[in-house]
Amino acid sequence: MGFFRSDPPVVQFEAVIDTDGMTWQAYTDENGVLVIDTAADVEVFVNRAIVDGCVYPAWVDDYGQLVIELDS
Repeated sequence: MGFFRSDPPVVQFEAVIDTDGMTWQAYTDENGVLVIDTAADVEVFVNRAIVDGCVYPAWVDDYGQLVIELDS
């Protein structure tokens, strides 16, 4: 038996964390694409996100959207 969801849940996150452990303030635009809130021109490799004060595994997909693993 399995469950089918047509739409992923919408989750509000506070920030993302890169592979070096640095926390970045971020948000998603109207298309759901992750935007890092910084004036610097940097490349950030996201591997975690902060949701309600808890840290969860996360990554950015091929479309630039943040995917958060809330089940872990």
